[in-house]
Amino acid sequence: MGFGRPLWWTQAALLSIFLLQEISCASARASSQFQPRNFGLPGASVDKLDDVKLWNVSEPNFNLYHRSDVLLKKVKSLVERHPQIMSMEVLKGESDGYKTEITVVTVEAGGRKSSHDQKMRLLLDFGQHGRELVTSEVAFRLLQTLGGERPVGEVDLGALKQILPHTIIKIVPMENLNGRRKVEAGEFCERKNGRGVDINRNWAVDWGKKEKDYDPSEEYPGPSAFSEPETVLVRDLAMSFKPHVWVNVHSGMEALFMPYDHRSTVPTDGAGPMKTLLQTLNRLHCMDNCVVGSGGGSVGYLAHGTATDYMYDVLKIPMAFTWEIYGDLMQPEYECFQMFNPASPALLQKVISRWSDAFFTLIVNLPAGLRRLPTRTPAIPVWNWESFTSSGLTDIPDKELRSRLTIRGQSEEASTGLEWGGDRRSESADNGEGEKLLLEFSLLFTGVVLMWVFSRLFRCFCTGNQFPYSPLGERTKRVPV
Repeated sequence: MGFGRPLWWTQAALLSIFLLQEISCASARASSQFQPRNFGLPGASVDKLDDVKLWNVSEPNFNLYHRSDVLLKKVKSLVERHPQIMSMEVLKGESDGYKTEITVVTVEAGGRKSSHDQKMRLLLDFGQHGRELVTSEVAFRLLQTLGGERPVGEVDLGALKQILPHTIIKIVPMENLNGRRKVEAGEFCERKNGRGVDINRNWAVDWGKKEKDYDPSEEYPGPSAFSEPETVLVRDLAMSFKPHVWVNVHSGMEALFMPYDHRSTVPTDGAGPMKTLLQTLNRLHCMDNCVVGSGGGSVGYLAHGTATDYMYDVLKIPMAFTWEIYGDLMQPEYECFQMFNPASPALLQKVISRWSDAFFTLIVNLPAGLRRLPTRTPAIPVWNWESFTSSGLTDIPDKELRSRLTIRGQSEEASTGLEWGGDRRSESADNGEGEKLLLEFSLLFTGVVLMWVFSRLFRCFCTGNQFPYSPLGERTKRVPV
């Protein structure tokens, strides 16, 4: 097809390239005026020349992200607005003088009941690593949606209205509160808890085993399994709740994992239904871009002492998953905030919406998936899934949630500039003009991005300095997710 205004586009592209090159050089020249800072990177020191790479490290934008205390206060207020279907408890733990607390929200769309035996039970864990801020944002959005304060995305509302009242969900919005506070204090690469233990390496399955590239500053498993109060609290919660499903939400890449993490194989007694469910989520919410499979066989390294392996192997939870919901693999290893979290408002809202919606797809598809699983333990009752899926609609006592499940979500343009999916469809220009404009813009944008990359490659010529890092984010070591 022909393209209009070719000269205009060419001039704009050349001008953009020139401006990007000038900005890049100016930035490089000005960098000598900055004072190096230690942002909590393992082994970092302001006395080392290598720390020049820390001068321009990105900091979390707390106009986009909630600080931990603000988020937890908002969670509490949300629960108080929906007392018919929500409750909250704060679990406290201590070990050798080290104290922590974990907030747990229980959501029962069909109304709060004393017995949970005849409900489908989900335990969802967010914020296990301090630097993965985006996961707690997804948890908060999910709670808002479950409270009817946000619209439900594209999902079978008929099935959801039928299943949700028979479901109880426990959500841990921020497991690693002390580690998160260290990130907010400036240690942007911190993944461990408040006393330096990776709480996703502190579980008893294959605990303490170390790979050849083991880095204690990243994956220290603690002096013993369950040495950390965070791990003990979540373990005890799972033991008492007896969930049918465990989901541990992380960031660092895009992946949907099932057991096992400590070896490269999948379970022999339930991998098929779990993988089918993950493939459905991948297709609907990750555009088939997520890695799907066992953690140990897909992520590129083995992880020992993880929560998901313990939940599956020891507690016999029928379905145990680890979701990796975002990762910018082009970032260098010290650029932790942008590696693990979206930096732009539009991308952040996209990730939050996509993955909070994914939990409703999970709920809708769980009865069929669980029905295909072998019975793994008498400790978790076997539900008559056939009877359940054909039962009538149980009334939902919360008016806001009931309304949301009746009418699709509305536009959220005022607050985010984005439009929720639901049944709405964007309107494009007639006669193919919109498609032409989009293609023209895409070509221009691609050219500008390529030239920006080259400007980064050649920025050293502006200062006479060598590159402090690979412009394409090449890592010198494995960064655990």
